[in-house]
Amino acid sequence: MSDASLDKLLKQFDLSPYAGCWVAIVRGQITGVGLTERDARLASKFQRPKEEPRLVWVPVNSGASPSE
Repeated sequence: MSDASLDKLLKQFDLSPYAGCWVAIVRGQITGVGLTERDARLASKFQRPKEEPRLVWVPVNSGASPSE
């Protein structure tokens, strides 16, 4: 997956609940979340053992506006 397609994919998700965590993505779905890359990958592999996830760090200030 190229960086451009990853950016496009990430814009589809509200990642604010995952701020400060690693997120694993497979086929356009969030398949795992963890405090470390390893945790997110293992969570994803539990859900989809034959597929390799794309791991993304979600910064604490991910640009999501707080709900009013």
